[in-house]
Amino acid sequence: MLRQPDRFSRLTTIIRLTERLKATRTLSFTASPGPQSSSDWAGQGTGEVTVSGDTPTLRFHEKGHFTHANGRRMAFSNIYRFEVVEDRLELYHERRGPEDAVFLFPLVVVEENRLMSLAPHLCVRDLYSGELIMTDSGFDLTWTVEGPRKQEHIHYCYR
Repeated sequence: MLRQPDRFSRLTTIIRLTERLKATRTLSFTASPGPQSSSDWAGQGTGEVTVSGDTPTLRFHEKGHFTHANGRRMAFSNIYRFEVVEDRLELYHERRGPEDAVFLFPLVVVEENRLMSLAPHLCVRDLYSGELIMTDSGFDLTWTVEGPRKQEHIHYCYR
């Protein structure tokens, strides 16, 4: 069983992560479906990130292109909101605007440079969870989506 870091270590990790969030300018990601997936969500994306706001609330305005494994290229845009709440980070998707943001999950510190979603987010019949690992140059955020027709893994690199 994983032993949770003490409060001081959790706060220190959140402070370091907040600085990485503020410095983020680019993203890249790889989407790969598992054997139980029927979504065919496979490919790679790259984009730019504009960060707005200040601690405790930071917004990632993401724009870029996704290239499907079949060669089809599509534009994408997202707005994610990161809110520092004591010794954790809460993640929202503002696809319907800031007033109607979708709360995804809290990310809690489980190791010095690693946070995990406390509980999965239920969207219709699919469960979304995440793991964030800080790197020397930014952070990686890996999404897992499990559902009746989905078994997706999306690995984001934010720099």
